[in-house]
Amino acid sequence: MSVLGILTYFTAFFQSDSMSSILQQELLKLVWVNKLYTPQNLKTREGHSVVVIHHGQINPASGPDILGAQVEIDGIQYSGPIAIHVNASHWRQQLHHIDMEYDNCILHVVQHDDATVCRVQDGQPIPTVTISYPKTLDAIYHQLTEGDHGHMLCGHLLRSMESVNRYHLLTRLMIERLERKYHDFLTLYAQGGNNWNEAFYITLFIAIGTGKNKEAFTKLAQRVTYTNLCRVKESLISVEGLLLGAAGLLNTEQTGRFPDAYTVRLQEEGDHLCRRFGIQPMQAREWETLKCRPGNHPVIRIAELASLLCSKEFLFSRLIDCTTPDEIRQILCAETSEYWFTHHLPSRRSDFSVKRIGGMTQNSLIINLVVPMMFTYGKTNGNEQLQERALEILEKVEAERNEYIKSWSQVGIVVENAFFSQALIQLSKEYCLKKRCANCNLGKIILCSQEKALSLSDIL
Repeated sequence: MSVLGILTYFTAFFQSDSMSSILQQELLKLVWVNKLYTPQNLKTREGHSVVVIHHGQINPASGPDILGAQVEIDGIQYSGPIAIHVNASHWRQQLHHIDMEYDNCILHVVQHDDATVCRVQDGQPIPTVTISYPKTLDAIYHQLTEGDHGHMLCGHLLRSMESVNRYHLLTRLMIERLERKYHDFLTLYAQGGNNWNEAFYITLFIAIGTGKNKEAFTKLAQRVTYTNLCRVKESLISVEGLLLGAAGLLNTEQTGRFPDAYTVRLQEEGDHLCRRFGIQPMQAREWETLKCRPGNHPVIRIAELASLLCSKEFLFSRLIDCTTPDEIRQILCAETSEYWFTHHLPSRRSDFSVKRIGGMTQNSLIINLVVPMMFTYGKTNGNEQLQERALEILEKVEAERNEYIKSWSQVGIVVENAFFSQALIQLSKEYCLKKRCANCNLGKIILCSQEKALSLSDIL
């Protein structure tokens, strides 16, 4: 085997071992907080008796694994965080021996006590206890995290739940997903100088940029800012020329065609406005155009965006005021200029077809743009009614159709609307794909109910 082959082998080996340890550590946290370990009479490696008064809660952020724990060691009570590892030696591997944050740990819980761990400040050992748990948990955990069997287990549990419990669980997942989008939107809001219109504008481009072109649409929105566009939005051909020119999609020489009169005007507008605003145009190769249906081609998408941004005054405010999906669709349903009715690329004629933002794209924009924006604006301004309205709108929009929803449908889950599909996408992306079964409410019920009666109310 070559040196490169050996390095590749060991890199894959250690990455696999590290991933396995992380998954096992997540299970150990669940075992600890739900008191699934045996025996219950704990002792430190030095023989000191340990009585657990409160097991604490799993820390969702970085730092010690368990927060708010309370234990009694040889009659003395201690309160604080707890660190949990599969092997005690992982303490050093994860660099806790040089991290002052772990000095406050009142206990170190491990499965295998193979090393002494000490505090950074005074070098004193941290009390360590060894716990074990039934082997059936490992077997079930393996089923959940490996292959399709876990998906079937979760699907069966979700199907068999009472409707009120299923709704409660999916609502939690939906809120999680909206919270993530909330933070994404706030980041764009801050980057845009605390301007809601700027944040909305960039999110609009991201939301309409499907598949491999999402990054290119994001880059275009960053180059042609909302402020730039507002200066020319009275003229549709100026907006088209600016966006298509900055996108690098007006060069007809690459297709071997002579530009027609409309394309020449677009090129002139694009060149002039890019120079005026100091914009360096993108390269055409940055866009994915192969295997692209005419309606999804970036040129047509950009022409639709230009029409939408020119035709609607105060777009952000108008969408915020909507109360139903139909009201939102009326605003989003923008037709391109007439030139694109007979062209799908600059200077390339096609059969007559009115180009507009269609129903599926409108639904996608409602789900990925309008609802998160409405939720974020409501939460930022303390408007709970607006947040509730965002959720209600999702319940009235058709569910997405993608690989995640298809996999849940195959195990018998009926996805009624976008509220449920977004919750299941959150479940798939953030838990199933990342094998975070020990952190997932479905996974917790499956794992914990093997050893003790556990309902959804116990988990949430």
